Order: sequence, then structure tokens, then C-alpha cells
Amino acid sequence: MQQLLSEARSLELGSPRQLQLLESLRTHCPAFVPALLISSRAELWDEEDAGPPAAFFDQIEKMLRDAVEVSGREPAALIGLARFLNVVRDSPQAAEALYREASTKALELLEESWAGLIETLGEQEKMEEAARTAKSARGLFPQSRQISEACQFAQLDQE
Repeated sequence: MQQLLSEARSLELGSPRQLQLLESLRTHCPAFVPALLISSRAELWDEEDAGPPAAFFDQIEKMLRDAVEVSGREPAALIGLARFLNVVRDSPQAAEALYREASTKALELLEESWAGLIETLGEQEKMEEAARTAKSARGLFPQSRQISEACQFAQLDQE
């Protein structure tokens, strides 16, 4: 699946070959989020065989909603659906809620990632880089227990 996805990503958006590969991916694994997200964009770019606009947009929206559901509401899937709802469905209120949820989840992921990076840099005794990363992390997450614990683990002086 990853090989097919890689090939699909390398092709022109909405090209017949890309659409064919993405259809194959969705057929073999309808819950493969990357294929759903790329498919939704590729289908919007494909001007041929779009069919009736209402049915076509319903199909795209279903792909995006499926991506949100099967991904566990990951930020990329939420953003894809939000963009569609805002631009295609002219529903900025619905898009706003999804963008807010995506932002919150992305920040949680960033906090966890930075904490892990600080610990890993400390383990490798890359103290200058760990300190720079910690400074950035503390600037964005000043009350973070995760960041504080990572700094203690990395044996950084508390600022």
C-alpha cells in the first residue's frame, strides 16, 4: 500500500493514473487515511467524469468524513474536512470548530514531540541543542509538566 501511495503522490494531482491508483488503494483498504485525504483533493482537481455536482461533492465529503473517523480525528484529517466545509460547502462555523480541534490536537502532539526530543538530546549529551529546544518548548508551553519532566531527565538547569 505504501508503494502505491508513494507512486500516487508523485503523479500530477487529478491525473488519470493517480486517480486509478487511489481508487485501487481505497478498494483494498477503505480505511487508509492517507489515500482518503489525497483522493479527496485529486477528485476535486479531476474535471472529467465528475458527474452531478451534488453527488460528486457528497462523495468527496464522505471520503473526508471517513478519514476523520478512521484516523481517530487526527489533525490532518480534521484540516482536510474543515477546508472542504469552508470552501465547498460555505460553512465557516463548522470549519472553525474542526480547525480549533485540529489546532488543539496538533499542539498536544508538538508538546509530546518536544518533550521526547529534549530527553533524547539529553541522553546523547547534546546539551546545547536540548537547551535550545527546551527554551522554545517552554515559550509555547510554559506550564507543561511534560516539558519540565523532560528537562529534568535531560539534566538541564531549570530556567
